[in-house]
Amino acid sequence: MNRVYGRTIRSIHGFPKPVVAIVEGVAAGAGANLALACDLVDATPSARFCEIFVKRGIGLDCGGSWLLPKLVGLQKAKELAFFGDWVDAAEALSIGLVNALYEETELEAAVEDRLQKLASRPPIALQQIKQSLHRATSITMGETLEVEAVAQAACAGTDDFMEGLRAFMEGREPSFLGR
Repeated sequence: MNRVYGRTIRSIHGFPKPVVAIVEGVAAGAGANLALACDLVDATPSARFCEIFVKRGIGLDCGGSWLLPKLVGLQKAKELAFFGDWVDAAEALSIGLVNALYEETELEAAVEDRLQKLASRPPIALQQIKQSLHRATSITMGETLEVEAVAQAACAGTDDFMEGLRAFMEGREPSFLGR
């Protein structure tokens, strides 16, 4: 089972576009870490998270030991993993497990709005930003500056970059085409 989840987590992590999770209700163990592996996590007030592994007598799985410290810091990650206590939606938002909370009645429209905003962004730049942010968590500042320079160069030669500049100069929103 671990290998199946591992492939899924790697696919989310390496996917070139932002991946958005929506959590309504319980996200525990592998389910929690599957959501946390996504680039953005939106939830409703009914969402609850739990790193339940310790209560089952097993170590973290599905990337939890990599994800948690990066999202909430090492001390809080240890607390979540050592105790396996439930975290409600409000706390999840305050500690950084969740990006946004929406009432159930507003969820669909709010998430659709966020997805439309993402879709309007230049895909090549989004891919470069995602890759740079992921790499920056495991390399030095100097190496990060090099990664960013490569990402900037990859974007600077695109039609989307030129459209972004034109739109800025003309005082309008850009219309990106993914080239």
